[in-house]
Amino acid sequence: MPLDTDIKKLLGIIESNKIRNLDSVSPDEYRSRFKQSALIFSGPKEDVEKVWDDHFNYDGSDIPMRIYKPAGAKDGAIVYYHGGGFVTGDIESYDSLCRKIANTSRSTVISVGYRLAPENKFPTWSNDSFEAFKWVRANSDKLKIDGSKIVVSGDSAGGKLAFVVALMLLDNNLVPPRMIVSLYPSIGIDLFSESSREYSEGMFLDRAAMSYFVRMTKLSASDIASPYNSIILHPKLSGLPESVVVTAEYDPLRDQGETFLSKLRDSGVRATGIRALGMIHGFASFSGVVPAADRLLRMIYANIG
Repeated sequence: MPLDTDIKKLLGIIESNKIRNLDSVSPDEYRSRFKQSALIFSGPKEDVEKVWDDHFNYDGSDIPMRIYKPAGAKDGAIVYYHGGGFVTGDIESYDSLCRKIANTSRSTVISVGYRLAPENKFPTWSNDSFEAFKWVRANSDKLKIDGSKIVVSGDSAGGKLAFVVALMLLDNNLVPPRMIVSLYPSIGIDLFSESSREYSEGMFLDRAAMSYFVRMTKLSASDIASPYNSIILHPKLSGLPESVVVTAEYDPLRDQGETFLSKLRDSGVRATGIRALGMIHGFASFSGVVPAADRLLRMIYANIG
C-alpha cells in the first residue's frame, strides 16, 4: 500500500527539521528535540478523569510513574513503557498517548519512567521496568485494579520491554501479565532483512538514529546476546500470555517484529500480528496529526481493556 498521505506530509516536515549530524549531539539535546516533536505531533491532551504522579525506589533511585484513571474505568490496567531507543523518551513526551490509551481502553494506565542510557547501562531499563510491574501488582488495591488483569504494553524500545518484563516474570516463577501489546518493537540488531535495507532512510527512524542509539547504549557482546535484550534468543517463549505484535509497513524494524511473531506462534503462544499499512515507525506518537494512525491506535486499545 502507498504511504499514507498524512504520513507523507509529516515526513516532509521531519526531514526539513532533522538534525543533520548526530555525532556531536548530546543525549540531553536529542531528548529535548524528541520531546518537542512529541508535544507537537501527538495532538492535544485528552481530559482524563484523574491523573497523578507516583514513584517507587529501586536500586537507590526514584523511578517515576504517571497514572491515568479514566471515567468509567474497568478493573484492568495497562503498564506502558515508552519508546526512544533506551536513550530518549519520558513520561511527559508520552502523556498525550497514554491519555488516549486510557480513555479508549477504559483501563487504568501506568506510564513508567525507566532510567536511560548513556547515564545508565543495560540491564537498568529492563530491571526498572520489571520492578515497576511488580509495584503495580503489589499496589493493586491502592490503584483500584485487579492484579490479575494487568496488560503490559509499549512501543519500539518499550515494545521490547513489554516482552522482557513478561519473560522476567516467568523466569522468576511469578505470574505473567494478562496480555502483551507491543507496537513496532525493537527486537535486536538487524542489518540484513528486507525492511532494514529498504526503509532505513527517509522513513523517520533512519540508519543515523539507530546508530546513535547503539553508540549511546554501549552494549557489550554479552549484553547484545542477553535474552533480555535480543529476546528472540530467549530459550523459552512458550509460557508467554496472549500477545499482539503491531508492525508498520514502512518501518526498518518491520521484519524483525514479524520474525519474532512467527517464533511466538511456533512456541505455542497465542499471538496476533497487525501490519499497519501505509504507516512508519512511531506512528502511534503521530496520531494527533495522522487520522489513520489515530483510528488504528483506538482500534487496538479498545479491544484490550
